[in-house]
Amino acid sequence: MSSLCLCLTAPTYDGVLNQLEQYRSYIDMAEMRLDLLNPSERLKVLDLPGLAGIPLILTIRLPDDGGLWGKYGESEKDRDILFMSLLESGAWTYIDLEHDRTMADVAAVADAGGTRIIRSMHDFDGTLLDLPVSDLAGMIRRMAEGGSIPKLAARCTGSRQLLALARTAIATESVGAKVILGMDEYGAPSRILADRFGSVWTYASVPGGPGEAPAAAPGQLDPKTLESLYRFSDINKSTPLYAVIGDPIAHSLSPIIHNGWLRGAGLKGTYLPIRADDIAALLETCDIWGLRGLSVTVPHKEKALALCDYSGYPARRIGAANTLLRAGDGWRARNTDAAGFLEPLPDAMGLGSVEELQGKKALILGAGGAARAAVYALIDAGMKLVILNRTIDKARRLAEETGQAWGPLSDEALPLLEGGIDLLVQTTSVGMHPNENADPAPWLNPRECSLVYDMIYEPVETVLLARARSAGVRTLNGSGMLEAQARLQFEMFTGIQAPE
Repeated sequence: MSSLCLCLTAPTYDGVLNQLEQYRSYIDMAEMRLDLLNPSERLKVLDLPGLAGIPLILTIRLPDDGGLWGKYGESEKDRDILFMSLLESGAWTYIDLEHDRTMADVAAVADAGGTRIIRSMHDFDGTLLDLPVSDLAGMIRRMAEGGSIPKLAARCTGSRQLLALARTAIATESVGAKVILGMDEYGAPSRILADRFGSVWTYASVPGGPGEAPAAAPGQLDPKTLESLYRFSDINKSTPLYAVIGDPIAHSLSPIIHNGWLRGAGLKGTYLPIRADDIAALLETCDIWGLRGLSVTVPHKEKALALCDYSGYPARRIGAANTLLRAGDGWRARNTDAAGFLEPLPDAMGLGSVEELQGKKALILGAGGAARAAVYALIDAGMKLVILNRTIDKARRLAEETGQAWGPLSDEALPLLEGGIDLLVQTTSVGMHPNENADPAPWLNPRECSLVYDMIYEPVETVLLARARSAGVRTLNGSGMLEAQARLQFEMFTGIQAPE
């Protein structure tokens, strides 16, 4: 089982002690980032091992490896001297040294004092993981020579690189103590699933804010999130794993919802967010990790269906999957979006039941996987539709497939809306981060609608919803749909109903 290591990043010694005490209940060990400490404070850390009471890593990071040593004019020779003066106490459990600097004198003092050496390699360019896995594994094995703990921290720029990292972990299973992790958002799963990577620990930072120390490396989470949300200390080789995949994904509330239900139901497991730009590569990575279920969001719902070995009828009919289940040697596709979309709709429109939608008219903005679920749900409810999309061929194909009207997502489509519409459904990502200030249809007057329904739930009120509310129109965001479809997913994932 992997340990949780807090990076101590405060610029003052008192700040370091405060960080340590603030997160003591969540962590197993800590790393003292001496390069981030004010020069006048550095020798104070001689007292830290005795006060900490947990294993400590002594680190003085150079700029090439993401550190600040030299900011005040210090030389590498000064760093060696500081290392040795602190190591003579014999109180440090580990020292982090670069893989490409021998530093024989420092290493000798560390060995004499019983301090174990970490040999680390950092890649901030995002190119290292493009190398063959055999080369990456060879680097790790060489860093482990002489009893050192190899540490590979590489920037992940996409799903293919995350897959390379996962394959590298398999190729180095024979290396006992090691740390393998990916930086940035694409690499974040490697921090949560450190045990799956064979890492002896993962790194965490105090969440940065105005006037606070930044995360020690891109993509680091804070200890409380790792423990309270993802139950990091409970994750081992047999822990059930689930995830939401999409691009973007940082905004997703699904980990909070599903992890809350797992806890509430007394079930083992964790549910994490995974940013994915290549779903085929991501599914292979999930196979390596042994994930049991995936929630699929923008923009992968249609591709997810195409890549699965088996699909249920609703997913095949809609032509998109928002749920993938691992079964045997393959993935099975399901769709809970349509049912989740309909669940809050009648009440939001002031209707008594879905049956009262019969004969009404709806405008659909978008023609992707989410739109397809809404289209089929509303057709089954007896509504007439107009489908608009920026890529007009997608709108045409979906409309012809379902016998509905279609047009471009522009004011050229206004003649299609003559006679008014009862419901406007917004299914695109416009209005979501990083386009929170954008309106998918600024030319459209929602005043005559009974309801404007935007599937986005973060932000809570998009520009489109704010404009509709100002016009006196009822509005509904995607939070109700999110919960409704997630409840169906949870039952598919676990076999039990989600707790209230």
